[in-house]
Amino acid sequence: MKFTNKCPKCGSSDVIADAKAIDRTRGGSGSIETELTVATFRKPDAVLFKGQQNTSLSAWVCAACGFVEFYADSPKTLKMATA
Repeated sequence: MKFTNKCPKCGSSDVIADAKAIDRTRGGSGSIETELTVATFRKPDAVLFKGQQNTSLSAWVCAACGFVEFYADSPKTLKMATA
């Protein structure tokens, strides 16, 4: 969807681009909102100092059928951990 502006499920071109994926967590003092992220690790087997690399996710949403695709905002950052 991101590159074609067309839903791969229903074919609609009614696409909502670059929506932020939000994680809502309830805590002791109310709810907390944070951007949804993904991570990779340079040293995944390490106990400490794993070398975590994070990036937030953005969503492309089909307004016709509701299908969602997520994309990493900075995929090169994730790749740095595996190089």
